[in-house]
Amino acid sequence: MHFAPPVQRQLFAVFVLAAGTVFASCAPRASGLHTTTEATNDRSRPKESPPAESPLVAIVDGRTVDFAALRPALVEIAGQQALRDAVLDLRLARRLERERITLTPADIDRERALLLETLSPDPSRAVELLGAIRLRQGLGSTRFDALLARNAGLRTLVAPAVRIDETGLANAFDMLHGPKRVARMAVLSSLADADRFAADVAAGGNFVDLAVLRSLDEGAARGGLLAPLARRDPSYPEGLRAAIFATPVGGVSPPILDESRFYIVTVVEARPADGTSREAAHARCEQMLRLSRERLLMDALARELSSLDGVTVFDRSFDAPAR
Repeated sequence: MHFAPPVQRQLFAVFVLAAGTVFASCAPRASGLHTTTEATNDRSRPKESPPAESPLVAIVDGRTVDFAALRPALVEIAGQQALRDAVLDLRLARRLERERITLTPADIDRERALLLETLSPDPSRAVELLGAIRLRQGLGSTRFDALLARNAGLRTLVAPAVRIDETGLANAFDMLHGPKRVARMAVLSSLADADRFAADVAAGGNFVDLAVLRSLDEGAARGGLLAPLARRDPSYPEGLRAAIFATPVGGVSPPILDESRFYIVTVVEARPADGTSREAAHARCEQMLRLSRERLLMDALARELSSLDGVTVFDRSFDAPAR
């Protein structure tokens, strides 16, 4: 189990689609994909793209590498996800058309502005961070622009369903301005392992060293260090949050069961609320809550639209790879 730091979690909440999504445009285009109905209706089929002027991709020591040689590997790497993206693109475009929604450049610009605001309040730093993310994820201009368009389309469709309530606003206020705890966490596979871990810490063992060696969490390399978290932060399981706020600074919690694994936490630091009033923070809290709830609805809609149910696949190389 892995918990992203706050900036990354907020980035996901605003920007990134369901895990594994390849970033394709939401505009209809030739994809070689037909539903069962379309397969019998020539007029509904997407027009095929004209062939590339040259299949040549590279020349290596005097020998050519063409696209046909690369295709099997490319399909194996991301073929099925690319197929799901094509399905999502077509269905999203149709849903927008049915709702008589036309995306404008302002809609796309708003998605980029939301992303930058999430990354950093400093515009220059935000642009720098975005560049690093795009480099790390291999997001060139085509896929990045398409991702913004897709998010804009999904957000426009789900926006009317978002509801703002006092409970949500209170949670947002707590996350932004309430007390925080900094803790370390070890994740163990059994109660026996968790009890042994706690006993070793009680006997003088270093929590950080033991977490590095034994924790199953991806944060083990950092000694299980978590980002500062609020009591109402829904990014963390309720049992874990309750234990962190019930454990004194410097103390170690008893094992906490969550699903099939056990947590043990130690609290490093307790940070007080920052003194901001609810009235002063209302606009920011409402924005944060709206974006969070839009994100949940957008993810759900993206999963619905990208389902392969009702899709006839003719090229079996796009089947899910064997695991």
